[in-house]
Amino acid sequence: MKIAVEVGQVILFSLVSLLVMFATTRLGGKRQISQMSIFDYANSITVGSIAAEMATNLESWYRPFTALLVYGAVTWLVHYGACKSFWLRILIDGRSLVLMKNGVIRKKELGRAGIDLNEFLAQARVAGYHDLNELESAILETNGQISFLPRSEYKSATAQDVGQSPAPVSLWYDLILDGNIMENNLKECGRDRVWLQEQLHRCGIGQTGEVFYAACDESGNFYATRPQ
Repeated sequence: MKIAVEVGQVILFSLVSLLVMFATTRLGGKRQISQMSIFDYANSITVGSIAAEMATNLESWYRPFTALLVYGAVTWLVHYGACKSFWLRILIDGRSLVLMKNGVIRKKELGRAGIDLNEFLAQARVAGYHDLNELESAILETNGQISFLPRSEYKSATAQDVGQSPAPVSLWYDLILDGNIMENNLKECGRDRVWLQEQLHRCGIGQTGEVFYAACDESGNFYATRPQ
């Protein structure tokens, strides 16, 4: 009889821990596994361990249950704060890195990203680029994936390309995120604050603090939008 009661308790607490773990995971948003930040990954492992402890620790089940609630609350606060604070988002997700520009692989940036050359080449092949001469640029995104920009002559043809020579491609740079100017990117693309302010005025925007997102490429094409 005692064994049957304990088995029933294990089943009950297992179901409860699964429900709490599911709710805790949902608080982190709808990211896929490949889009997880380091915080998301570490948090998911910890929450899973606590949930398992809660399912089997029948005498002190409330302790892991309390820990699950705490982790859930912290997860929500972190993701909510990241949506509101640019600097917290940078702290959690990091920054994107330009690994290749103008067809030249940047060894220093590979080292900063902790990626060796073999891994970079493997990622390029997976993306369908076995010949690096076909690549213009490559960016390591904050989710760990590498985005590749092919040279104009290797881009897939579109209706606008029929009968026309391909226009030169250029890497786009994030210049303003949530009203914060990305000074490094501004310098990287060869622009300054005066040029940026002129572009904003052309878009009918007076101050950088009014900008939700702004970007440009090396050809001078510009995009900016206010928060909606």
